[in-house]
Amino acid sequence: MQAILYIGHGSRVQAGNEELRNFVEKAKAAHPEVAIQECCFLELAEPDITEGVRACIKQGATRIAVVPVLLLTAMHAKVDIPQEIERQRARYPDVGFTYGRPMGIEATMIEIMKARLKKAGMSLTEARPNYEERQPVSLLLVGRGSSDPDATSDLMKIARLVWEYTPVTDVEVCFMAATHPNVEEGLARVTRLPNETVYVIPYLLFTGVLMETLEKQLAQWSKKTEKSFILCDYLGFDDRLVDVLAERVQEALEAEPFSADNLNRRWLQQ
Repeated sequence: MQAILYIGHGSRVQAGNEELRNFVEKAKAAHPEVAIQECCFLELAEPDITEGVRACIKQGATRIAVVPVLLLTAMHAKVDIPQEIERQRARYPDVGFTYGRPMGIEATMIEIMKARLKKAGMSLTEARPNYEERQPVSLLLVGRGSSDPDATSDLMKIARLVWEYTPVTDVEVCFMAATHPNVEEGLARVTRLPNETVYVIPYLLFTGVLMETLEKQLAQWSKKTEKSFILCDYLGFDDRLVDVLAERVQEALEAEPFSADNLNRRWLQQ
């Protein structure tokens, strides 16, 4: 019997974990033919992956499609979750596992960021702006951060797409952990630019400690400069992401059986 196991990152802030659970409940409806669908967390929250797999098997699962509910392909997706799947394969040799991929670079993400900017007060048009239409505004895109260069380069690509489809003159990128430029360095960069208005977009799926830390940093920087820092809402589990996650689930259901060789080929092809 087929099962789907959704794996979120997990947060010390329970509101963030509830956001994931509520989002997964919406995503489940996209695959009503799969009766067994469970949600678990990589770290910081329960149930963990072991408990998630156990819950699927207790309901009769003989095949489990593992789907990472993550924004970018970083070490969690490349190493941590695959290692846990290997442990579960050894524990349950009669159960087949397949593995999906994170949401990645999607046009939907750009549309959601535009919506966050509009909600924060920025004037936007549907059409791709001409250079002459660009406003004296900077954007600072803040990612979670990873030691994996693929994840950082993906966010750089996303930043370029944001620049292409929003009428601003500058888009800078910084990270909250694990790599540079960090948030302090990112804020210093946008402060040196001539634009007086800076919109800050947290490229995060859920609220949590990172959002709280970012809010404090912006408050401190607002006292150091006359620039206007406007914090946008984080991406959140926007309903438009349900379709993206549904595609990732379908890919996982149709994927080859999980193995290290198959996984290595996938990363080489991306």
